[in-house]
Amino acid sequence: MTDLTQYIPQQSKTVSAIFAQYKKTAEAEPVRGYLGASIIGHPCERYLWYCFRQCCRPRFDGRMYRLLQTGDREEERFVNDLRMIGCEVHDCDQDGEQFAVSAFGGHFSGHMDGCALGIPEAPKTWHVLEFKTHNASSFRKLAKESVKASKPQHYAQMMIYMHLSGMKRALYLAKNKDTDDLHSERIRYDKTEAEQLMEKAHRIITISEPRNRISDRSDYYQCNWCDARQICWGGSNNEPALLVPSLSCRQCCHATPIIRESLDGKPWWHCEKQNAPISCDEICKNHLVLPGLIPFAESTDSGQDDAGNDFIEFTNKDGTTWKTGPAYGCYSSTELREIPASLLGNETMKTVKSLFGGIVTDYQEDILNRYPEHSSQTIWKGPANELLQAWSDAYAEKLVDLKPITQCTMLYYNAVELPGNRIVIAWPDEKVAEIREKGTN
Repeated sequence: MTDLTQYIPQQSKTVSAIFAQYKKTAEAEPVRGYLGASIIGHPCERYLWYCFRQCCRPRFDGRMYRLLQTGDREEERFVNDLRMIGCEVHDCDQDGEQFAVSAFGGHFSGHMDGCALGIPEAPKTWHVLEFKTHNASSFRKLAKESVKASKPQHYAQMMIYMHLSGMKRALYLAKNKDTDDLHSERIRYDKTEAEQLMEKAHRIITISEPRNRISDRSDYYQCNWCDARQICWGGSNNEPALLVPSLSCRQCCHATPIIRESLDGKPWWHCEKQNAPISCDEICKNHLVLPGLIPFAESTDSGQDDAGNDFIEFTNKDGTTWKTGPAYGCYSSTELREIPASLLGNETMKTVKSLFGGIVTDYQEDILNRYPEHSSQTIWKGPANELLQAWSDAYAEKLVDLKPITQCTMLYYNAVELPGNRIVIAWPDEKVAEIREKGTN
């Protein structure tokens, strides 16, 4: 067979390093803390809700992040082009930042590329400016069909900018990246359409559950490349139960967006537990994940433990149940980002949680390293549901009365170290438990 690799261009180490750095830099940036005007025209309100609740983020490679930066850099050239033909252009505010518009307490926001006076087609009218770059195919479609038909999200973006700024016209200026050809189009403000978009934004911001999917089929073409596909439709059983890039108060049952305008212009939330405004910078111990973020199970109960800590009970499709929340014996939101969905309803795993309050983390000390089978004494091994009786028979004491020294919940087993150099091990998949002591067989 002929070796074809000699004919395939290989990416050099230099190029790979450059793209890797672009990816690293972009992904280190914080997730947007508001619903953006640039995406309000997206046809799927469920996707917009996930974006607002910080449940997904774009999955780009380094080349794409560099390409996006190239588009941003083109804005300066567009501004110079308009000034060159005599337009009065303002592309930043008095602080040197892009002009920002916002509504609903800052939870809906956007940044205009600028505004201009002296556009040749209407020199006495102020225009919102929107600059975009297109590949050749997209540019041809734009020139043929108009912005509204070919790029509805760009059209909606300008409609919001006009609505919130008070300007009644917008200029869409686009570049063909392949040929440097330009296309300009003036957009007229449509009050009805703008108000519908504002109502859409308000609906997404204030509702606490995901909106309906755009399709009832997971293989729908717009779902295939959606950044929210995993959390919307659910991942595999081996993937974490809560598929969010990071935890946020925006994903908590206790947090509600404050719609009234804030003094500092930032979007604030109200925490029911703290009874105070919060900025959602980091989660607290009371985090209780919104049920709508668990697509593979249905919430069937909720309540509080004896200490007043909340929990939500979920029922999987196979009928097994599990609980999440800060209540004792429940999976925390942090754990849900680590533990596979397939283990949540496992009876042995739930027993370990209820007995010892075991915690699942990304990295823990593996207790078995200190209690290896070859140098420890196996006191008992058998069905997990007989563990309590086995402990009582061996030590004449109740296992539940003991306070754990160390505990770990690994992918395939759980271990708890107890006073007296003793450990309990449970293998959820096998429904088997074991008691070991340090010593020699």
